[in-house]
Amino acid sequence: KPKEGGISAVGGTGSVYTYYGPNEKKFASLTNNFATIDLPKIMPALGLGDEPIPLWWTSDFINSSPPGTAAKDEKWIVGEFNCSCVGISKCLPAYCKDDTPNACYNDIPKKDLNEIKTISDLLGQKAVQILVKIAREKGKPAVVGDYFSGTPVDISALTKMSKDDLGLLPQPATPRFKTALIGLYVRAQPYGGSDKSSNGHRYDTIPFANGMIMAGMSCQLIHYVHQEHDKFFEVVKNFDALVVRCNPGQIKADGGDQGKFDDSMRAIRKAGIQVWPSPDVMEFMGAKDALCKIADMSIGLEDTLAYYDEAAFSAGFKKTMAFQPRVIKQNRGSSGEGIWIIKLKSGSYCSSFGEKSCADDEVLDMMEANDNHSEEHTVAEFVEFCL
Repeated sequence: KPKEGGISAVGGTGSVYTYYGPNEKKFASLTNNFATIDLPKIMPALGLGDEPIPLWWTSDFINSSPPGTAAKDEKWIVGEFNCSCVGISKCLPAYCKDDTPNACYNDIPKKDLNEIKTISDLLGQKAVQILVKIAREKGKPAVVGDYFSGTPVDISALTKMSKDDLGLLPQPATPRFKTALIGLYVRAQPYGGSDKSSNGHRYDTIPFANGMIMAGMSCQLIHYVHQEHDKFFEVVKNFDALVVRCNPGQIKADGGDQGKFDDSMRAIRKAGIQVWPSPDVMEFMGAKDALCKIADMSIGLEDTLAYYDEAAFSAGFKKTMAFQPRVIKQNRGSSGEGIWIIKLKSGSYCSSFGEKSCADDEVLDMMEANDNHSEEHTVAEFVEFCL
């Protein structure tokens, strides 16, 4: 409020300020109505529909309701918008007056610096949002025949396996980080593999890369060709991070060596370049064995087992099958082949894990996940089939 005897509460007049946060209950109705109803209308109403809301501004509100009006029914009207050079009030100790000619940043009380940081951080976030919105509107994606992956890293030494970069946004002129999205074109398969678009890129490559670009990074699209292995890994050393989008089995299907590729990626990771996902992450997190390692967590099941020998499988399967329906996965991969959803035909399960084991002659109702076909076998027959 104004200094005693004054009528203005602007900075430097000796006014007393009370600060309220955005979640202050007494102003909840004002905050909600202004932010959700009126704010989106202000710039168009001022003939500024093409301009963003100012980066840093204030609005002075006056309560026009009679005294005693309930907070939810109060009518607040705008007295003034301020956007020319609005100050951060808690920084006022840093400006010079006759009695403080040497005022500086260090004069701001430490207790206020955290709140000032919150405000300044928000300023940066809003600035990024405005710039990203503008970049999204201005950045025209590639059309048929366009190739946007040639820079900033020189990848001209690598064979281009795609027709174009249709849909890819232009690379930023000064990227914060340089990344590459790595695909694999299987030359012996239709379309280059079952996950490809007609231009040779994986069907979701463009959205992945555009997300990186919109965050201020470059994201060049490259393909691994096993005949160029050494050359490929020399080129990718120039990136800050690699996004690997090669389905398991594709490198081998194209005539390459998955182990050789993985070892080179491990070397890249050891050199400090991010690899998403790294070969070790794919191996230890992507394998179903990972589910056994989280079995005792709230997100796991105690009867989740992995089998590495015949005796363990026979005993473990009979024990778990007696408890509840099973999903048995024979191979690694995501096609559904060798993945069986199995139930006891009788539906008679024990109440707790380990209480009993299935007999060899109990009948199983089975469905394979890749084509949903059903079969019936005894427990003994299924165990023999798997072994």
